[in-house]
Formats: sequence, structure tokens, C-alpha cells
Amino acid sequence: MTSWNVHFGLTIKYDNPDLIRLVERAHALSTMIREVPIPPYLQLKLDAINVMRAVRGTTGIEGAAASTEEVQKIMASPEEISLPKSRERDEQEIKNAAAVMYFVAHLIGMRPDLPITQELICTIHKLTTSKIDYSNNMPGQYRSHPVNAGDYEPPTSGDEVRRLMNEFIEWLNSPPAMNWDPIIRALAAHFYLISIHPFGDGNGRTSRAVESLLLYQGKVNARGFYSLANYYYQHRSDYIWHLDHARFNSENDLTDFIVFGLKGLADELQDVHSQVLNEVKLISYRDYAREQFQHAKGLGLGTKAGERLFHFLIGLGREPLPMSQLTSPKSRAGTVYGKVSLRTVQRDMAFLKERDLIKIEDGAIVANLDVMKQFTAPNELQRFFQEEP
Repeated sequence: MTSWNVHFGLTIKYDNPDLIRLVERAHALSTMIREVPIPPYLQLKLDAINVMRAVRGTTGIEGAAASTEEVQKIMASPEEISLPKSRERDEQEIKNAAAVMYFVAHLIGMRPDLPITQELICTIHKLTTSKIDYSNNMPGQYRSHPVNAGDYEPPTSGDEVRRLMNEFIEWLNSPPAMNWDPIIRALAAHFYLISIHPFGDGNGRTSRAVESLLLYQGKVNARGFYSLANYYYQHRSDYIWHLDHARFNSENDLTDFIVFGLKGLADELQDVHSQVLNEVKLISYRDYAREQFQHAKGLGLGTKAGERLFHFLIGLGREPLPMSQLTSPKSRAGTVYGKVSLRTVQRDMAFLKERDLIKIEDGAIVANLDVMKQFTAPNELQRFFQEEP
């Protein structure tokens, strides 16, 4: 077990090429995501997906081995019991993590300039560990006993914890930290808080929640609440290595940990950007289809054939639609084609395929979203957002 004398004198090399590029990339992606207009239902969908990923990530790091489907089920019905009795703690941790994220999003929505205080951090911890019988942990209260975090031994005494939390809040809310780029400030706050380890349990989840709060406050979370927790979960060993490296082997340099976190944030933002573009592409595809029918001879939207084709494409998503479902009364497609002849079905599908609106692969119909590539910018204009540093 190795201890570290927690202090707030670690340096960050702002001229590090990877740091510069990743900060630029993260902000550029965040701006692009934020400025793409999307309908409310899509906003809610993306928010739910990213909260679920963050919940699974932050609890998974601590050992809650819940699948994506289990997390979705728990979050969809928080008042119900979703997991077996033997996994009661896992379920409560997931419910608590979700509650923290929605609490933070609501809080910052009400008070965008909310200062980070010890009371706020304790409230986040209380929500994180509520209704769970952790040994030697009092929800929302600092510890007065030693703890360990893997091979790292945090500050041991309650007096030391309280002194360091006072210093942490002063450091976070004063220059130079107060004037740092919000991403760097959030990552550094995460590092210091998890190093102080001020609570009996739930320190990692609380630290990652504070980091996410600061990212949210800095307008980096462009489409709902998401965090780096999923990235840390997917790279758990690297995450722990970078924490320990900054404490013991970096010669008071926090740059490597910051760059590691920036890489994760850029990856998460790239994923959200792809989600947004995929949804927008589907919306644009349907508008393009409408235009095709408006200009097709004898197939305008005022005709039976045109209405039939358009309503079919509106219901066609990314998932392949087996040809057999076209005439099935139980399928969505069946409501369009259930009462027409096989010859009409074949003619319609040939029309859509001829205009590159669908593909037919292995007996299934797929919306040909690739047809929208003709309207996108040249690849070289997108390279900045795709390149690895």
C-alpha cells in the first residue's frame, strides 16, 4: 500500500501537442453537436442512451457487473425490483447513479453558474450511497477512518480529510484553476477528489459525478448528460494506471492523466456526434424520399401509389425488413401492403431500388441511407473530427 502526500501543486503542460489537439477537437465536436437542430424526441432518446452508458460505466468500474439491458430495465422502472435478491446492491447502485446524473442536470439547468461547494459534493455522495449498507460509510459525511483504494492509501485521518477538502474547494474556485479550460478543470478536479478519497465508500462515483457536473456546467455536454465514466470503464486498467502514475511517478506533472481523460472525452463526443448524424441522416433520407415522389411522374403524394410508397419508407428504419413481412397483417409494412397484389408490391420495390432508396439483401429490405452521402461535405473537411491525435 502506497500513500501520497496530496497537494495542489501539480503542473499541467499546456504546450503538450496532444493536449492542445484534443482540447480543440473536444470543443469542436461539442459545438457541432450542439448546433445541429434535432427534434425533441431525438434529444430525449440521446439523453437516455448516454445516461444509461454513464450509469453502467461508473458502477461497472466499482464492480457492479450489470449488462446494458439490465441497466436499461432498472432505469426504465426505478420503483420496481429488476435483479435477483443476490444482486440487490448492484441494482441500488445503478438507481443511485442515475439519480445523481438527473440531479446534476436539473441543478445546472436551474443554476448554470452554481459554485462547487463541499455541501454540494456531500449531497452528491449522499445520493450515490443512499440505501446501501457499506461498511464504515455515512452517506454525505466525511470519513474519520483510514481507507484504501487498490494499491493506493489515501490520507488517513479525518482532520486531514477535512483540511484537504477545504483546500480543494479553495483551489477549484480560485485562479489559476478557475480560469482553466473547463475540460481541464473538470479532469483535474476528478483527480484531486478521488485522491483525497473523503468518504467511507463511493469516492470514485462521486469524483466522476463532480467531473461530469463541471463538464455539463462548461457546456461540453452538448446533447444531454453524459460523462467519461463509460470510457474509464472500458479502459479500467489504464484509468487506474494514470491515477497512480500522476501520484507517484510523474514528478508532480498531471499532464498524462489530463491527456488520457481528454482522449476519452473526444471519443465519447465522437460517438455522440455519430449518433446525432445517424439520426439526422434518417430524417434527411425521409425528406429526400418525399422529394423523389413529388417529382416522379404519376407517383405524387396526392396519388395512391405515391402515398403508399412514402408511408412505407417512413416506417422503414435501419433494421432489415424481411420481404415476408410486407404482406403480414401484424407488421407495420403489412398495414401498407397487406391489401395490394404481389405484382404491386414487386413494382413498388423495383421503383424504390431503381432510385437507390432501398437495398434488398438476403431476402430483406434495408433503407439505403448511403444515398445521402451525395449531399455531405468532402471527406477532407471532416478529417479533423475523425483523426486520432
